[in-house]
Amino acid sequence: MDMSALTIYNLPPQSPKFDGVGIFYITFCAVWTVIIVAGMVFCWMNRQLPILKVRGLGLSFASVIFLHLYWILSQIVYPVGVTMRVLVAYDIQYFVMGTWFPLGIALFHAANLRLLHVAELQKRFTHPALIRKGGNNGANSSWVSRIRSLKYDTKVLVFIGIGITVQTLLTVCMWLVCRKYHPSFGVRGTEIRGETLPEQIRDLYIGWEWWPSVVWQFVWTWGVAPSLIWRAWNIRDTMGWRTQTIGACLSGLHATPMFLIASYSRAFDKVNAYFPPSQWIQLHTMVLEGFLIFVPAYQVIKLWQTNRKVIYSNDKWETSSQSTTIRVNGGDKGSTFELVEKDQVLRYASNGYNGDRLLTMTALNRVLHEHPEPLQEFSAYNDFSGENIAFLTRVAKWKVTWSRDLSLDQEQRADMYNAALKIYIDFISPRDAEFPLNLASAQLKDLEAVFEASARKVCGKARVDPTLPFAFEMPFTFDVPVSRENDDEEAILESRYTGDISRQFGINVFDQALNHVKNLVLTNTWPKFVKEIRRRRSIDSDRSGMTDSSAETAVSRVTRFVKSLT
Repeated sequence: MDMSALTIYNLPPQSPKFDGVGIFYITFCAVWTVIIVAGMVFCWMNRQLPILKVRGLGLSFASVIFLHLYWILSQIVYPVGVTMRVLVAYDIQYFVMGTWFPLGIALFHAANLRLLHVAELQKRFTHPALIRKGGNNGANSSWVSRIRSLKYDTKVLVFIGIGITVQTLLTVCMWLVCRKYHPSFGVRGTEIRGETLPEQIRDLYIGWEWWPSVVWQFVWTWGVAPSLIWRAWNIRDTMGWRTQTIGACLSGLHATPMFLIASYSRAFDKVNAYFPPSQWIQLHTMVLEGFLIFVPAYQVIKLWQTNRKVIYSNDKWETSSQSTTIRVNGGDKGSTFELVEKDQVLRYASNGYNGDRLLTMTALNRVLHEHPEPLQEFSAYNDFSGENIAFLTRVAKWKVTWSRDLSLDQEQRADMYNAALKIYIDFISPRDAEFPLNLASAQLKDLEAVFEASARKVCGKARVDPTLPFAFEMPFTFDVPVSRENDDEEAILESRYTGDISRQFGINVFDQALNHVKNLVLTNTWPKFVKEIRRRRSIDSDRSGMTDSSAETAVSRVTRFVKSLT
């Protein structure tokens, strides 16, 4: 065959390259895909755990699926790409990079934005008056207000859908205009350039039609990602979510610049023969998948280990609770724990032994009863489980109010029912609560039998989809709305149920849910809180020691310096 007569339009397909490099790519692709699928299955099977439920695995998994399919295509370019006609191979890469890849990155950043959204909503649990502030239901309002009142996930998908539609139309239009992909039609002047086959192939992947995709990559990696890093920097969550977000964003900063360098620089021609330019993007994809899948999986395993430790400590030390008391000192700087046993004061932070002794239900109950504010702030700002502590404290106050007068008349019973109904709406109802408690289905059904019908009469249509209770419907901006959108919420807060009260209603109506949530706090939030207090105590001790020895250290340094001069 005359090589000089070959062009990108008549080059026949070739046999696959199953040499050492080709076998490596195929094997590596299969192994990494199995690992990713296994990680996704593991997370999905444990999706009811609070640390995964609050993340919203749907967005993360959708991002991983889109990006991983593009990653697979890039891995098989070397061994399989030559088996297709040149134009077909580049058409596939062009459309995947112009539509599939931007969609995956958009979903990835939507999952990251959820961190900021959840962190902002959780702050409300430190201010009880803001717990149920929210947007309107969109009725009788403009289309802008209706979009603002959508659930968070729905709203994000709407914006992503609009963006990807524009990107797809732009990609298709530019492909139709460019004659290099179809010589029979298109705009004159967009034909393939180059006399030889290598020059023509090079012109296929450095043309102007690729720039919209490149611009989108720059926007995501050098615009949105740094903004996310900046906004998430001061979040100190206990679930690795901040680390996941920052690490995944940083891993993509190299991708687009290296893709452009490899595509346009002749010095990379030999490298591109074995490591195509798109592989620089796929390095980012692999790191991103690792953060999105394996950080949550690691947190699940870590949670299991903590649960075993707490159960062991609780069983061990609760037996000696009668000879041990726990004192909680309230103060501006938070809680200080002390163990008082046999008239000897042992600060829990002195060693791990005493720290483990605090991992008991007795210690938790004492803190909830005497000084819950630091635990409430920690659960909201760091653990994103502020609804649990807020629920426990609200129910405790409600039961105290009831216990003051056990024989209630009809009006007092109605008052207690309305107070309990607000607790149900704020924390339990999957149709109204922004962060529904993670209750067992049987417990939820029992409470729904007592309160749900009343809640519907008071609240009307559900504010949250019961099938997606963690899909929030707050505005895309993170400011608490202060306009007329709050009117409906204020009306709900001030409304009063005046109908029949269920016979199942009593002072113990929340007991099962209370015990369940308290066990969740004991095995999830409480160990992290104790660890954080010990860490802060250790830092304070180190700083105090450094302050005491600073003068002596300075004198010692001066003395050594003088001696060195003699």
